[in-house]
Amino acid sequence: MKVLLISDARVETGRGPVTRLAHVLPELSHRAEVSLVVLGEPDPFCADAIAAAGVTAHPAPFALDGWRVRDLPGLLAVIEAAVRREQPDLVVLYREIWDLMHALPAVLARLGTPFLVMPHSVPFLDALPRPSRSFSRDLVRRVLAERRGHALRYLLTHAHQAPLMRTLPRVVINETVEHYLDGYFPTAPSVRAVPGYAIDLPAIEGAQAPGRVYDLAFMAKLTEGKGLFDALAALRRLRAVRPGARMLVIGSFEQPRVERRFRRTVERYGLRGAVDLTGWLTGPEKYRALSSAKVFCYPSRSADTFSLCLLEALACGLPAVCWDVPFARAVYGDTTAVRALPYGDTTALAAAADELLDEVTLRQKSSAARKFAARYCSWGVVAEAEVTAYQRFLAMVSATPQNIVKG
Repeated sequence: MKVLLISDARVETGRGPVTRLAHVLPELSHRAEVSLVVLGEPDPFCADAIAAAGVTAHPAPFALDGWRVRDLPGLLAVIEAAVRREQPDLVVLYREIWDLMHALPAVLARLGTPFLVMPHSVPFLDALPRPSRSFSRDLVRRVLAERRGHALRYLLTHAHQAPLMRTLPRVVINETVEHYLDGYFPTAPSVRAVPGYAIDLPAIEGAQAPGRVYDLAFMAKLTEGKGLFDALAALRRLRAVRPGARMLVIGSFEQPRVERRFRRTVERYGLRGAVDLTGWLTGPEKYRALSSAKVFCYPSRSADTFSLCLLEALACGLPAVCWDVPFARAVYGDTTAVRALPYGDTTALAAAADELLDEVTLRQKSSAARKFAARYCSWGVVAEAEVTAYQRFLAMVSATPQNIVKG
């Protein structure tokens, strides 16, 4: 089976989807004939992964203006040339790049090449505490309840995405995405590649800090949606009962205005000296930083369907507190190491963190955290599930080629 993947290759901007690609690519290349259209300049980590996999890489100039792809016709020409050269059985867009999701089906249908999208989220909707199975109903709920009109702006600027999700064939890689998209958009062809993630346990175990000097850690893309400001509020409340409590924040800011707000909030909450900011970290440096804390505080509000950050924290022995949102229930609901609290209740978040910081409880929950993370220890298993899903999809194409290829 010949598969052409399309993805950017910079972890700091592509985050979870690109991290996943870099880890699974060498394993995929042992199980299928893989080539790759690389969108933009790869970072060193991804460049090493591509080289280790030994796959043919087709570089493509790539830049985004917000959600829009700059020079979309030029990018489509590079992709079409790669498809003509590689003659793949299947093309897979490795994450949601909406302009490509619009434009590629027509190009690939003309070439007779089946197309799959690997979705990682449902924008603005996936953190509803108790979602329905109706896209329209949940969108209305967000429009009525969302502060600052985020959901309304989404509706006005991205309404075209819903018809795409109703028709484009997809490969789902975790239980949360599967639940949402099967409920919201049941008409699109879908195949399942679960487990969709793994972690490098030997690397994590070999990079542990000598001591746990922080009470809390937070790690993510530093945005409001990831719960950054809820984590600061929880730390402020925790310091009412543990005056010396400190938090380590790992990640980079997506926008300067978020960084300015973060620094103002630290001052307003009286947290100067209680919050340390590391910036963006990778590899052993990241694992050492994580393992210098006791509890992972991750009150993500939107965009998460799995959270590799949370899984890595568990592997470092940190039990976690988060909101009771779909990904927490679907992926982490059967471990006592993750406490899911009422959505938006930072008092409950701080109280749960305080309970976990009890010495005996922390020891027990750290063991449970590592035990849960050990389930996700093999990228080979992930690659096997992905290749099997592609084979199932191609069997579907053979049965109903016109419907699948054209969406």
